[in-house]
Amino acid sequence: MKIDELKGFLEIIEQSSIDIMKLEKGDFKLFYQKQGVENLAANFENQHMIADKALPHLPLEVANPTVNTADQDDSSLHVIKSPMIGTFYARPNPDAEPFVQVGSMVSQSETVCILEAMKLLNEVHADVDGEIIEILVNDGQIIEYGQPLFTVKVSE
Repeated sequence: MKIDELKGFLEIIEQSSIDIMKLEKGDFKLFYQKQGVENLAANFENQHMIADKALPHLPLEVANPTVNTADQDDSSLHVIKSPMIGTFYARPNPDAEPFVQVGSMVSQSETVCILEAMKLLNEVHADVDGEIIEILVNDGQIIEYGQPLFTVKVSE
């Protein structure tokens, strides 16, 4: 890969929502991490490529699975939607606890899940403070752009 191609490639990645990227082609290896991305990098380095070894679909343990969102005041509810197409992962790795569960309190910018797209792991962050009252997708599920992932009761 020529230096001009590499510079252009890195500029595109920097402007995208991708936080961490690992590229290997023959003897060429590149690892790129945006500033401010901390915990995901350690997990990323310790995992093998997802395409090589599929992660098991692990059920999420739900604190209160019978929460009825119809009983909630609609103005206090917020839906966290997928910013991209990808595979939903509720955990940083198969042996870890989920980022959030029903009943979890989240703060703005807190990681709620990972979306894997084209072998790249992308953190999805809460955009409000509140309580997760519903998880709308399953671990390992393919997600569409804009698809609702979580329902959050916004803190006042």
